[in-house]
Amino acid sequence: MAAVGLLAAGLAGCTAMDNTSFETLGLAIGGLEPSISMADVNSVRGPALLVEFGQADALMVLGGLQGGYVRWTGITEHLTTDHGRLVQSAGLPTDIIAPLLVDDPFITGLHRLADGLEVSRQVDYPALYQTGLVQTARYQRGPLESLEIMGQKRELQRIDERVEISVLGYRALNRYWVDPDNGMVYRSVQHVAPNLPPLRLTLLKPYGAQP
Repeated sequence: MAAVGLLAAGLAGCTAMDNTSFETLGLAIGGLEPSISMADVNSVRGPALLVEFGQADALMVLGGLQGGYVRWTGITEHLTTDHGRLVQSAGLPTDIIAPLLVDDPFITGLHRLADGLEVSRQVDYPALYQTGLVQTARYQRGPLESLEIMGQKRELQRIDERVEISVLGYRALNRYWVDPDNGMVYRSVQHVAPNLPPLRLTLLKPYGAQP
């Protein structure tokens, strides 16, 4: 797990394309309900990620990119994704470290996923002093669905991910909407920890690499 933390920390040294965050996850955690406008998004230079948490939303910008790891940043909060899946957070009520496997289906491409695939990963909740928790995930292909993002309609493949941490008695359903041609994740609903609402991530302004 330490290696993941070092790699994520290394992302901070990358050049950010934009350091402006109009609304941050701090607002979401505080229970406020900001609304991200099209003007806000268009004002961002470079990639932008819409983060919805509970009843609030936040606009985050690219803070660093290294291989498949992407660091999204607000003013005081950060999310790190690996090929579209959240692998590390900073600033949530319960932060998570959940690295992908070497041959993880997110790395090989969700658009190539076989129904019924099951994988096991390790999850850490550092603030709760819970480390090395085994999380199992089972995958199923859903239908092609039409989603509108930034005024553009996209036909995306839905992938359902049922996760379980048996030692906590925790189960959740995550969903990812991916480009059927290249596997890029444009939208997802990801549960981070028990007793937290899911994070809803939408790639508003994409770039050449995987979010």
